[in-house]
Amino acid sequence: MQKDHLPTHLLRVEWQLLHMTGDFDSAIQRASVRDALESSARARETRERRRAAARVDVKRLQAGDAED
Repeated sequence: MQKDHLPTHLLRVEWQLLHMTGDFDSAIQRASVRDALESSARARETRERRRAAARVDVKRLQAGDAED
């Protein structure tokens, strides 16, 4: 399954979130670095979507107002 490449600005954000050091512009030219950053960005996005979907308002549940 071939996925589209992520834009460079999103890869730069992922580079910063991972606290990577070095020159981003020269590192991103290597396919292995680009693949690792894309994989990390997709995993982070999936994790955030799962957490948002699983988030529950505990006070509403305690009040018995758990209608969806």
